[in-house]
Amino acid sequence: MMDMSSWMFIFVMSIGCGIACMIIAYNKGYRGNQIFGWLAAGLFFSIFGLIAVILTSHGSEASHAVRSSAACRHCGAPLPVEAARCINCGANTSPAS
Repeated sequence: MMDMSSWMFIFVMSIGCGIACMIIAYNKGYRGNQIFGWLAAGLFFSIFGLIAVILTSHGSEASHAVRSSAACRHCGAPLPVEAARCINCGANTSPAS
């Protein structure tokens, strides 16, 4: 059976992980109820909730990265979406009309 100090350690670690999850989620751009969801994940799942918040990306960051770059149809080099010519091979990147 666990003594009182062991239970206290588990309780303090859960609170610490919950607060850390909440801070990381806030820094990633989550707001409102989402932050409290990450707090609950940290409280109930401790280190696993902390690992989850670190490994997930906020939806707006991922969609912004997709919209800001494209690949050349000819050589596959990464290009800004608004580019008219590929900087690598010089091919025209505008859609055929």
